[in-house]
Amino acid sequence: MLPPERQGAAAAGGRIQDVTAISQRSRPVTFGEVIGQDHVTGILAAAVRQDRLGHAYLFSGPRGVGKTTSARLLAMAVSCSDDGDRPCGHCEGCRLVAAGSHPDVIELDAASNNSVEDIRDLREKVGLASMRGGHRVWILDEAHMLSRAAANALLKTLEEPPPRLMFILATTEPEKLPPTVLSRCQHYRFRRLSDTEIQGKLEAICAAAGIAAEPEALALVARSAEGAMRDAESLLERLLAPGARITREQVTAALGLPPAERLQELASAVASGDMDGATRTATELYHDGFAPRSLAERLNVTLRDALMNSLTGDGTFRLKLDQEQLMRLIECLDDQQERFVRRDDLFSLEVTLIRAINSLRPPAPAATVAEPARTIPDFDPLARP
Repeated sequence: MLPPERQGAAAAGGRIQDVTAISQRSRPVTFGEVIGQDHVTGILAAAVRQDRLGHAYLFSGPRGVGKTTSARLLAMAVSCSDDGDRPCGHCEGCRLVAAGSHPDVIELDAASNNSVEDIRDLREKVGLASMRGGHRVWILDEAHMLSRAAANALLKTLEEPPPRLMFILATTEPEKLPPTVLSRCQHYRFRRLSDTEIQGKLEAICAAAGIAAEPEALALVARSAEGAMRDAESLLERLLAPGARITREQVTAALGLPPAERLQELASAVASGDMDGATRTATELYHDGFAPRSLAERLNVTLRDALMNSLTGDGTFRLKLDQEQLMRLIECLDDQQERFVRRDDLFSLEVTLIRAINSLRPPAPAATVAEPARTIPDFDPLARP
């Protein structure tokens, strides 16, 4: 849940007043508010409590799962003046870091500061004294974008850092960093968030904003984010703009997806071998503006949902196929995806549906052709060859 003071700031008369800042308002200000990364934040919080912090950290993982947020929280923790758990999120030091205006916390984007000259400039600045008498923290985002020469230039500072200096490198591709840099950092790997974790955070945001939302709508937002909280919050921000109730239909339209009911209709036709119904539904969706490749992909996702529902007993959508048939159907559709690389048209979609329906039919028995009787001619020893 969001802190009480931010719930009050987020809601005013039941409506969000500044929808452009939803991700900032919902950003964690304590380690406990970070979703789904307890294996990282728990260790960092314990290190802060015991005053056993390192001088170089590497946070790696998929986009939008909390790497930069956790780096800022660690910077807040070493700048926090509270006597309790740090960061408190309320003191002056925490507020300055959260606002991006703390003089001792510097964030650099390695994608645009990746040359040797940039790193040499950084090395000159890290030797300066702290302006507030505490730690100096350098957060280097997209660290994998550093050139090899720049990474080697940074290596000396990582080996022998000045007192009370901390480096935090964040990257989606740690394997691109030189091993010498990796070996000098405490490496923490962030994981993708589950749909349930993302949906819970979205529900908290909507509750704080006084916005009603259908659980099915938020579940679809969470699934479309593919484990990235930032992507889910960005889509939610678009849906909150009208200020109305968030429905599954709104989410489907915002994502540019075919309606779930029509996809289920198409899946049912394919599963029952109804070629006429399948092609008719596919043609209607095609003329509604949905790309054939997208339709084939979403059909396979719908079949996957039916399979998972049969395995777990959850959900309401079912097909009159056993699990083996569903898996064969999904495999067939997946094999046909390459077809759309060459031609993304209605004909390609129809051929894909034909192959999918044929995959459910039992193989035809092999035709047995009677061989003509072979006669052995009489042996004549005097016959000439």
